[in-house]
Amino acid sequence: MDARHRFSLILPLLAALFLLTHGLVLVPPVQAQKMVEGVVTDAEDGKVIPGANVQVKNTTVGTTTDPNGEYEIQMPAGRDVLVFSFVGYQEREVQVPDDEARIDVALPRDVVGMDEVVVTGLGSEVKRENLANAVTSVDAAGLEGTTDVESIDGALSGKVPGAQISSYSGAPGGGVNVRLRGVSTINGNAQPLYIVDGIIVSNAAVPTNVNAVTQAASGGSRANQDNPVNRIADLNPKDIQSIEILKGPSAAAIYGARASNGVVLIETKKGEAGETRVDFSQTLGITTIRKKLGMRDFTAETAEAAFGERGRQEFLEAQNERGFIDYEEELFGQEGILSTTSISASGGSQDTRFYLSGTWQDDEGIIRRTGFERRSARLNVDHTFNERSSITGTVNYVNSKTRRGLTGNDNSGTTFGVSLTQTPNFIDIRQREDGTYPEHPFNASNPLQTRDLFTNEETLNRVVSGVNFNYDLLSTEAQRLRFVGEGGVDFFQFENVGLFPRRLQFEPNDDQPGTSILGETNSLFTNFRTLLVHEYAFDDPALDLTTQVGFTASDSDVNSTNFVARDLIPGQQNLDQAASLSSTQERTFQNDRSFFVQEEANYDDKVILTAGVRGDRSSLNGDIDKFFLFPKSSLAVRLANFDFWAYDAVDQFKLRFAFGETGNTTNFGTKFTSFEATNVGGQAGTLVDRQRGDDSIEPERQSEIETGFDLALFNRRANLSFTVYRKAITDQLLRREVPSSTGFQLETINAGKLVNRGLETSLTVLPVSNNTVEWESTVNFWTNDAEVRELPVPSFRAVGGGFGATLGEVRIQEGRSPTQIVGIDDRDGDGSSDGVFQLGDTSPEFQMSFSNDVTLFDGLSASFLAHWKKGGDNLNLSELLFDLNRTSFDFDEDDDGD
Repeated sequence: MDARHRFSLILPLLAALFLLTHGLVLVPPVQAQKMVEGVVTDAEDGKVIPGANVQVKNTTVGTTTDPNGEYEIQMPAGRDVLVFSFVGYQEREVQVPDDEARIDVALPRDVVGMDEVVVTGLGSEVKRENLANAVTSVDAAGLEGTTDVESIDGALSGKVPGAQISSYSGAPGGGVNVRLRGVSTINGNAQPLYIVDGIIVSNAAVPTNVNAVTQAASGGSRANQDNPVNRIADLNPKDIQSIEILKGPSAAAIYGARASNGVVLIETKKGEAGETRVDFSQTLGITTIRKKLGMRDFTAETAEAAFGERGRQEFLEAQNERGFIDYEEELFGQEGILSTTSISASGGSQDTRFYLSGTWQDDEGIIRRTGFERRSARLNVDHTFNERSSITGTVNYVNSKTRRGLTGNDNSGTTFGVSLTQTPNFIDIRQREDGTYPEHPFNASNPLQTRDLFTNEETLNRVVSGVNFNYDLLSTEAQRLRFVGEGGVDFFQFENVGLFPRRLQFEPNDDQPGTSILGETNSLFTNFRTLLVHEYAFDDPALDLTTQVGFTASDSDVNSTNFVARDLIPGQQNLDQAASLSSTQERTFQNDRSFFVQEEANYDDKVILTAGVRGDRSSLNGDIDKFFLFPKSSLAVRLANFDFWAYDAVDQFKLRFAFGETGNTTNFGTKFTSFEATNVGGQAGTLVDRQRGDDSIEPERQSEIETGFDLALFNRRANLSFTVYRKAITDQLLRREVPSSTGFQLETINAGKLVNRGLETSLTVLPVSNNTVEWESTVNFWTNDAEVRELPVPSFRAVGGGFGATLGEVRIQEGRSPTQIVGIDDRDGDGSSDGVFQLGDTSPEFQMSFSNDVTLFDGLSASFLAHWKKGGDNLNLSELLFDLNRTSFDFDEDDDGD
């Protein structure tokens, strides 16, 4: 069934619901009203609650409490129920007697968040109890409670069922990879869409071009092997109020072709009306190596067998004179200092509220001369003009500097890790008293010299700013029509500097000693969105209808330039002081335009039905004028809210079902046949690229069905959520060979099918909950199984999936997992290869986390998190190199010598 047929099934439902809201809406006549006032307080400590929502049930009439927790509201004639709610508290409905004009309400705290509202990315919010999707929320306390909060995505590890989060490296400020509900693409963009306060922000990982020295990309391996940092790491975790994770297409379909890998919605902190509050925090810590690999204990004989006569001589000198050296300690033994200083101020009047913050972060790595520094400042301002209009503005400035080591893979023997595998403990390559370094006798570089003399630094300046404007075009007792306009800008300038002096041991190897690297990337993201939100509340039956119609425009312009200068004049680092200079430039543009329509029908918080569609067109597609449609629909039935429900111990039992589609835009330039510069007879010229463009290329398409239930028991002291899903990805972006007679070698096509099936469950209990102790305990369990169902091209190595079958690789193969590891294996034990076999899988069999949060006396808190991954293999090139170079700690324990 293609997208048009699927959409045709949802279109009648959308049309019917739209007619209900726009064909049956009648403005009721003006009737007598009465004024009700009161104060809203905390049920536990009696403190007032500013900003609490007060609404007349089954109407659009509402207000909020002032800084003193007080409110006034006009009660329409015939209405006698007020609904009180606030984030972190349970919702309460209170009947107002005819002869009462004052209603004071005490709200009990909602520890597990059942009554909180969830931001879904549109112009309205949804109570968690009414959601038809498994949306994971993490608040500020949960974000900082148990894990290192150096970066947002890293701090989510173990807290999001359905997520697999892994780091590129352990370096300060290092990058993190986030995968939601399995593999969503083979060759396309695999990172989630990040939206901060309604602003689409870049999460680009910009390479630093040290490959010019390490040669890690030679031999057809992945070009980007210098462990780049995700730019979402620029966001200060201490500014975060809440994070909502839309994990699958059924929840993220409203974002269309940008949401194939899920959506992460981040809301930063806002000011509250009242006296100015100043918060100050100081965090101190240390970083240290957690576990060493260990080194081989040599003898004179084994040293000679591994390194020849020079090895025997060096060993005897170490044994008789200088002693043995722990080079893991020499390279990775620094105890780095961690320091984060934060200060914030918030407050304001009922009309104007502000939040201002600044953070200074300094982290030292376990390798000398490595570290990460970040300075950030944020200002959020909310202003209410009158009862009909309001505006929110936000601006965030970030400056960071990263001092990176030379880690990761290489093919030139220059990085620390590769060098260490060829550095036995009996040689001495430490700095001499005169400041010089001896040459490494068994490797192309001296890693201690490289560490102390080379430079690899990154500097970033970034500004993220946005504005949101709300205006009530119509507001009556029964209906409300609201206009929302918002826009944002995300700009960053990234610069990396690499300097490898002439005196480094490996620099003369290419006959051009002395290398200087300079790279700069300027990235500009802009996005704009307008929407109309119409709400209508029927009285009998109690039916609330919400219609949303909107348009979005987003553009990006990324310009990267890189220069590599070789054969530098001694003591110089400027590019013009080199004998040879090479440069590259990459410029990418993307322009996207979209529309969306969504209708939600809520019958008395018992049955909630939602249907919607988004249309996307992009400059990356073959047809830039074609809108690709991505439909969605969902149903939630809260059985415990029906009159027939007779189980008092059950506070909520909700069945839910959701369907949705999203896409993944094509890679930049796929539709074009490009040209390459060349030199012919000393004259500049151009050649046609070996890859043929496809002017019919389309986005990848995901289709997901999700179903499950939510159960709350014993006055919400126990809460269980269970979800199963099936996600199919079609029209994959695959590369295939073409006949050489065409003049090309490759082309990118839409083909293939990938299926993910998974299960997610979460159990939260409150063993103790009173005025003195609040103890919340949560267990999460999730698993995902993926399979390549259709692959109309020969099997191939995944992007970044290893270095060939000899060393092990992740191979894409029909009928197998897209994360399988294959390799050449001697299964007969006769020393010869018996072919290529599946050796493992990078995806875990399942994941499980167990967290506990305890609060004492409403002030002292303690928390811990245990995260268990069952399975999940890695390609361990380090172990291989240690074995090949005969330096692994357990080499002598292998009786076979292999």
